[in-house]
Amino acid sequence: MKYKTIWLLFLLITGITNKASTQAPIQDFLPNFESLEKANPVPEWFKDAKFGIYFHWGVYSVPAYANEWYPRSMYLKDSPENLHHVATYGDIDHWPYNNFITGAVDRKGNFVQFTPKLKSEGGHFDPKEWAQLFADAGAKFAGPVAEHHDGFSMWASEVNPWNAKDMGPKLDLVGLLTDAIRKKNLKIILSMHHAYNITGYYDPVPETNDPKIQMLFGQQGKEKKRSLLVEQT
Repeated sequence: MKYKTIWLLFLLITGITNKASTQAPIQDFLPNFESLEKANPVPEWFKDAKFGIYFHWGVYSVPAYANEWYPRSMYLKDSPENLHHVATYGDIDHWPYNNFITGAVDRKGNFVQFTPKLKSEGGHFDPKEWAQLFADAGAKFAGPVAEHHDGFSMWASEVNPWNAKDMGPKLDLVGLLTDAIRKKNLKIILSMHHAYNITGYYDPVPETNDPKIQMLFGQQGKEKKRSLLVEQT
């Protein structure tokens, strides 16, 4: 499932087949909202929507401690997240963040992993229920973060091996939520927070020589990661 994105304050997806928006010539703009509006106008439906629901949901929901910055904070020595992580899962040298994706046993012997499963497969995740909740709340648009700073793509990415279709739940979570939300006649809104993955989010993480782990923790070098970002969008 391919998504065309528009960069403004966030990546706004208004239609999978809307190619014209990504092919418009680049325009100069000044650092103010008036200039930005001229260079990349906000869609009229967004101006009229008044209320929408955007949410963070991802691998960091497994520890469910503090907030979505847990992947970084767990590596900051003696931070609340670090102390919680060591006490609950183990020392970060032996229990890194990627364990939440690939799966591992915590200190109590519980296997933990980001593996939401559909209700139809015996799980608890039902994108239709989520979409109904958004519609009942009166939202005109809704959607999740497509990829947080942690580098885990919540869709079936063809360029990032750390994605929800190939690892963890083995589901295209963005695709499932997008379909369900649109069936409620709501607009879908997604955000892409990948940029900070290569500009400092994981600075506290120890260096690794494993190419795949380097990709997750933004340790490939900025140029290589920038090219990945371009491929994903």
